Amino acid sequence: MKLGHTRMAAAALLAFAAAAQSHAQEGAPEPRWDFIAFEVKSWGETVTSWRMAPGVGGSWTEARKEAGEPLGSYTLVWHEIDVDARLYGALESVLARLPQPAPDANDCDNFMTDLAYGTIRLTKGATTTEIAWNSGCMDEDYADFIAVLREADTLVAEAGRKGRVLREERVALD
Repeated sequence: MKLGHTRMAAAALLAFAAAAQSHAQEGAPEPRWDFIAFEVKSWGETVTSWRMAPGVGGSWTEARKEAGEPLGSYTLVWHEIDVDARLYGALESVLARLPQPAPDANDCDNFMTDLAYGTIRLTKGATTTEIAWNSGCMDEDYADFIAVLREADTLVAEAGRKGRVLREERVALD
């Protein structure tokens, strides 16, 4: 990630945190998390990612790849997700069903390689819980865990696809 992108991401996180605190002070119910981030990757490439915060909204990013483009070449497209208390509440309700602790794909008995993987990050105050996941684990308990993540991802992706495009950035192998 380039230095400018790192600074932009840090500024966005600070804005999300400040807005979440402001939202909590306005008498709204206390959110379970101040910030939720999710990413899906395949073969080291971004497939989708999103970020959501209560009272702020968020963004959904998709990787668009033209037919025939080589591995490592795609366009990242950022979509804005407007503030939507019902969407955020539904997202928190889905994610509240995550098992505690989350199962570990490294302890998988039935594993298929080359499937999507990623991370979900749940932040409350100064604490971020980071959960790596790999959809290649086919164990029953892990499949239930992936189903919750997939439901959350689908919920945000539907809102993201409707959102205004904020920017596009070409990524290509050097």
